[in-house]
Amino acid sequence: MADDLDYYALLEVPPAADEAAIRLAYRRLARRYHPDVAGSGSLERMQRLNEAYRVLGDLDRRRAYDAERGLSVSVAPATAATAPAPPPPMTRRGPRVGSVRANAGSLRRIASLETPDDTPVATLAIARGGSLAGVGLLDGRVHLWDVPASSHLQTLRFAAQPSAGVLQELRLSPSGTFAIAWGYQLGTRVWRIADGHTLWNTAINAPTGAMDAVLYDSPDLVRLALPDAPLALADDDPFRWAHQGRGGSAVLTRPLAGPVDPAWAQPLRCEETGSGGLFGEPLDPSWRVHLRALSADGRYLFTFSTGRASRLPAARVLRLWEVDRHNRRGAVQPRRVAETAVPVDDLQFPAAAAPDLSWIAARALGREIRLFAINGSERRTLSAGAISDDARIALSPGGDYVALARETHVDLWHGPTARRIASWEFSSEVTALAFAPTGSQLLLAAGLRNGLVEVWA
Repeated sequence: MADDLDYYALLEVPPAADEAAIRLAYRRLARRYHPDVAGSGSLERMQRLNEAYRVLGDLDRRRAYDAERGLSVSVAPATAATAPAPPPPMTRRGPRVGSVRANAGSLRRIASLETPDDTPVATLAIARGGSLAGVGLLDGRVHLWDVPASSHLQTLRFAAQPSAGVLQELRLSPSGTFAIAWGYQLGTRVWRIADGHTLWNTAINAPTGAMDAVLYDSPDLVRLALPDAPLALADDDPFRWAHQGRGGSAVLTRPLAGPVDPAWAQPLRCEETGSGGLFGEPLDPSWRVHLRALSADGRYLFTFSTGRASRLPAARVLRLWEVDRHNRRGAVQPRRVAETAVPVDDLQFPAAAAPDLSWIAARALGREIRLFAINGSERRTLSAGAISDDARIALSPGGDYVALARETHVDLWHGPTARRIASWEFSSEVTALAFAPTGSQLLLAAGLRNGLVEVWA
């Protein structure tokens, strides 16, 4: 099997990664592709990940695998007495290349952002109407760029010394004043972008999709959507925390300046039930929220769940919550304002939401992208050809445009007409995809495994 598969590429680590980095990478990918999360279609990918970890996670098997492939990397086992070193940057082998073929229609490349080394791009965020880009690398570094000038502005770090953590997500405030990022063994951290100062940090993090966050510029606030379970569990085991909180969402809002009242840790709860209506059934024990997404203004929460709903014993359930809804007594009490349920086999991962949560997209039947107007009855179907579990989907504001990344290829559709309007082929795998959440022009950014980001508008 070593002749057929690159285990390092499967686990998204360089050949010199230490044991801790390989373990973290496996846990991150296992959570993403576990059949309980991504559906039965991810079983084959999960089996390959298990095989890769079985070999690379054992020092003797790894040495034999490296020797078979002609690799001469010396890796020392991690010890309990010494903190593991982070995986070093991937070795440069000449100039990095972005798109090698493009049929971009009216879009043109406006920036090519080259990070200092070949560490894969894990996540992208865009602010200031498209003029500021945040590039989060897999090892936890966050680079800020002036997009029109293709100028590097700032590097944000989780700690003075690099760690073996794995970055998952990055968000910027609308004006680009603040940044928040989170990941395994990194926790969650909020920075002031101008000087890189940390405003708040915590050890909490959750598996991919299980938490989300938005930042406000005025007043200075952060809002978090988290599994509905005690925060102390997240410090100990984020997987257990996500599992215990799978039946609902806890929304927390914390100030970033001035005195912090302990009451911020009292969450607003969006409690899932087995069915809609006035008298919802008790929570199905098999119910689990796979994806939580806050709207760009933080007023609404979208949840993508699996469980028993209405007349369907096994369903994919898409729900929209109004977080700041006031009840008749004047107290804030989140309210479910929209719901769509379909048979569980009709939708699979990947799934994504537009920044304003007006539209939701998910893979359907392995070859389509199904779009739902979450607060209405309108639906759209895009025929895309084969879509694997590890593809990536992004939606523009209003859901008018849909981008799909498959390995090194990206396609762009105009949703209302179901017409493919652009396509790109990149030299390296596309590992992150993002639209600008606001602005007068369509802007799409693609991050690559080789550390390069291209921005098209």
